[in-house]
Amino acid sequence: MAETFLGITNAVNVPASHEITGHKSVREALRNTEKYSSDLQGDADVRDYRQIPLEVDPPRHHLYRAALAPYFVKPTIEKMAPDFRKNSQEFIDQVLPSGTDIVSSFALPLVMRNLGVIYNRPQDVAEWISWGTSAWTAGGPERNGDILHRHLDAIYEEAIKNPKKDIWSEIARLEIEGRVITHDEFRGIASVILAGGRDTVVKLITGAIWHFGRNPDDFEYLRQNPDRIDAAIQELLRFLTPNPAMVRSTVPESTVKELPDDRYVQISFLSGNFDETVFEKPFELNIRRERNPHVSFGFGPHTCIGNHVTEIEARVFIQTLLDSGIRWEISDSSKIHFYSGPMASVPAEFESLFVRIR
Repeated sequence: MAETFLGITNAVNVPASHEITGHKSVREALRNTEKYSSDLQGDADVRDYRQIPLEVDPPRHHLYRAALAPYFVKPTIEKMAPDFRKNSQEFIDQVLPSGTDIVSSFALPLVMRNLGVIYNRPQDVAEWISWGTSAWTAGGPERNGDILHRHLDAIYEEAIKNPKKDIWSEIARLEIEGRVITHDEFRGIASVILAGGRDTVVKLITGAIWHFGRNPDDFEYLRQNPDRIDAAIQELLRFLTPNPAMVRSTVPESTVKELPDDRYVQISFLSGNFDETVFEKPFELNIRRERNPHVSFGFGPHTCIGNHVTEIEARVFIQTLLDSGIRWEISDSSKIHFYSGPMASVPAEFESLFVRIR
């Protein structure tokens, strides 16, 4: 996940003319913001504004990032761990044994409930859940931003006219270089932290249940070695690579009027995470892996601002799952799409996941 809130790919309407692959090349490209610019308009089919700080280059990028960082730093998120645990326990006790789809009935609502804690917006959780795993397809199978944008406009109006002690009221009053951000800047920031952190974290939670249901020995290993939970999370992030790629532009779009169609470059995080020159037996999910320089959070100045949210939320969830004593296996009725070739064992998408309690 290059700069995302927990990872959201910035889609474009023109195919990328070049793909950067391999661990070393990917990290070099992510670090080289002059050659591979984030100054682009992504998702042009569903929005007409920049997602911030996702689509802003340094040095201005640093101003936005510094203003937002306090909401997502490790000490801030760790204070919310008791609420994350309470939510995890409720879903493990009530939903996991129910036989319903883990993706839509467990992982998605759990992640959204935790997001309500982080943003102090419990009143919005039901609506966020109703969007499904992608805010861009909240209204159906066709990509459309109307539902998300109505929500963004409503929370902005509330933040300006009737501020509360929540993230929207604070973001609406952020100052960058002595100037309060505009409505469009608010939309750009709020869009990232709502549209991002959905399908990617849902895939991580779902993938953890999938792996431990198929590999109970790994689950027992973590029960006996809880100090290895964090390492296991890093391996899950590497193997699942929730955000497989990110697009950059060789021509900063705000600098010229005539933009070449071949300006887009796709940076493959997936290739970096499965580089056999860096990871021993990369096509195996090995929670005992020691060295794990994965690029699921990106690299360089646009490293994911929400990485601590992902790690702490996943740690609390797995620890709660271990403490529950519950055991399960994966049902054959699950619909999982895998990559092809050497990555045939790697899930590309969990369309649905069903478990049976043992």
